[in-house]
Amino acid sequence: VLVTREFLESRWAVAKGRRVNDSKQLTAAEREALWAEFETLAAQGQIHAHFGSASVEEIEQRNILGATKLAMRRALEGIYPATAFARREEPDLFSSLEERVAFAPTVVCRVLIDGLPLRGFPYPHTGIVNGDARSLGIAMASIVAKVARDRMMSELDASYPGYGFAQHKGYGTDEHREAVLRLGRCPIHREMF
Repeated sequence: VLVTREFLESRWAVAKGRRVNDSKQLTAAEREALWAEFETLAAQGQIHAHFGSASVEEIEQRNILGATKLAMRRALEGIYPATAFARREEPDLFSSLEERVAFAPTVVCRVLIDGLPLRGFPYPHTGIVNGDARSLGIAMASIVAKVARDRMMSELDASYPGYGFAQHKGYGTDEHREAVLRLGRCPIHREMF
């Protein structure tokens, strides 16, 4: 979720921002209601939001952390390409004015992520432990991620009935394990897990 300084001082952020905290403490209905508000804010140009995901094959190839970085990168690239944030070499004193301007990044913003900084991540960023409780933008992104995940799991539940994806959201609950033992793996189950 991309927010501006003006948005952080807006009526919505001041009046409703307190509701947007730890997405795990909100009900699914509360997250869906906030998603609808985020869509309105995006339509008004007040925020930009995007989510990314990784496939089962990418998780198997890269491990869960690598796939998480890939999904985060895809989410960011849905708003800006990584090159927009690229640090470029400073021009020397003899560079023309045109060359000096070309060295500036195309956007100026801070990328904040929930947790520790990530090595090998293509965006300059700041990791904030417990970020969803400390940053409105991170909290909003957490809600977007959970609503997107819940919707994907409901779709998977319809495609692969009997596994209970809509209920357990892919977590390794007893019911999920029992369903896998009873029905076998389906295409979205990881082979190596």
